[in-house]
Amino acid sequence: MPVDVTMPKLSDTMEEGKILRWMKKPGDPVAIGEIIAEVETDKANMELEAYDEGVLAEVRVAEGQSAPVGAVIAVLSDKKAPTAQQKPAPAAKPAAEKPAAEKPAAKAAEERRPAAPKPEPREAWRPTVVKRPEPSDARGEERVKASPLARKIAEEHGVDLRAISGTGPGGRIVEKDVEQAIRAGGEAPAAERAKPAAPSAPGPKAGRVELSRIRRTTAKRMGEAKREIPHFYASAEIAMDEAVRLKEALAALGGEYGDLTYTHVLVKAVGLALRRVPELNASYDGDAMLLHGQVNVGVATAVDDGLVVPVVRGADREPLAVIVRQARGLLERARAGRFASDDLSGGTFTLSNLGMLPVTDFAAVINPPQAAILAVGAIREVPVVRAGRVVPGRVMTVTVSCDHRIIDGVLAGRFLRELKALLENPLALVL
Repeated sequence: MPVDVTMPKLSDTMEEGKILRWMKKPGDPVAIGEIIAEVETDKANMELEAYDEGVLAEVRVAEGQSAPVGAVIAVLSDKKAPTAQQKPAPAAKPAAEKPAAEKPAAKAAEERRPAAPKPEPREAWRPTVVKRPEPSDARGEERVKASPLARKIAEEHGVDLRAISGTGPGGRIVEKDVEQAIRAGGEAPAAERAKPAAPSAPGPKAGRVELSRIRRTTAKRMGEAKREIPHFYASAEIAMDEAVRLKEALAALGGEYGDLTYTHVLVKAVGLALRRVPELNASYDGDAMLLHGQVNVGVATAVDDGLVVPVVRGADREPLAVIVRQARGLLERARAGRFASDDLSGGTFTLSNLGMLPVTDFAAVINPPQAAILAVGAIREVPVVRAGRVVPGRVMTVTVSCDHRIIDGVLAGRFLRELKALLENPLALVL
C-alpha cells in the first residue's frame, strides 16, 4: 500500500524545508530507519529516516527545491509492487499445465488474460523521524566534529582540529578547546608557517558577514513580532535571599540536584505562576484567546550560530529534579546542534535569563505565537529596608513582555505577584 513521505515540522518557526540530497533513487528498496534524504531547515541540516519500508516509487521534490511542512515529498510503494522505474519480473512457467485441448476454450482464454491490478487505497501520511548528519568534506570523508565557532577560531590561528580532543557532547570540539590549544602553543602546519605573516589590522575587522540560518530566522520572526504584536512591559523586583539559600542547599546535596542552576528554579517558578494565572499561558487567535492545556516553558539558549529556544515540558507539574534532568538534556543537544524532533516545538511561554551576565534588567521580544515572555536580570547585592532597618539583601529584576491584544496590565501584575511570592518563599518549588 503506498505511503506518503512528508516534510516534517521540526520547530515552531519552521515553515518549509529544502531537499539538499536524496540518498535513495526511485526503484531503490527502503528499510525502516534508513536515511532517504538530507534536508535543510531553518535551524540545521537534518537527515530524514524512513518510517516505513518499501520501494521509493516517486520523488516529488527535486534536490535544491523547497517544500512546505506537511507537503508530500516522496512516495513509498509496497516493496513487492513494480514501480515506473522497475520492469516486472518475467512470469515463471507453470510447472505442469494440462494441454489446452483438455480445457474449455473460454476457461483457457480467461486464464491466459493477465489479471488487472486492484487499486490500493493511499495510507494517511505519517511523520518521519529525523536526525542531524555529521558534516562531510568535499571528498565525502567524515570531518572532525567541531562547532562552527571552533572551526572559525582554529582557521584564524592556523590550529589543526585533528590534533585537539573535544570536550563537548560526543567528543565535539568547542570554542574553549581551540582556545586552550592556542594557549598551549598550537601551531599551524609547516606549509602555513612558511608563509609570511600578514600585517596585523590597525582596527576592528570590516566587511559583510552572512547571517546563519538561525540568525536569519530570528531576524525575520522578531521583526514580524515587533511589527504585528502590540507589546507592553511590566517589571518587578524580587527578593532572592531565600531562593539563593534553597538553590545552594539543594546543589550541595548533589545527585539529581548536582547541576541545579537558577534557570531551573526559574522554570519551575514560572510554570507554577502560569498555572495560577493561565491567561499568560496563551496565544492570540483572531477574535479569541487560546488558552493552552499544558505549561511548556521555552528557555532562550545561545549557541554558536545564534539563539534557539528548547522547550521544558510540564513545567507546572514536573518535580524540580525532573526539570533539571530535562533542561540538562536540552542544553547538551543544543550545544551539539543535535535536537530531537520535538525539542524546539510546543512552547507556550518563554524565559530569557541573562542573570549570568552583568545585566540589571531588560525587555525581551515576544516569541510568537506565544502571548508573553519573561526577561530576567542578574541577582545583585543591594541595601534593602526591612522592618525599618537598612540591611544587605539580594534582589533580582524581572520584566514580562505581553501581547496587549489579549493581556492587560492587571493580568501581567497578577502573574508577577505570583512569581514573586513563589521565589521569595521557594519551598513550594520542591514540595
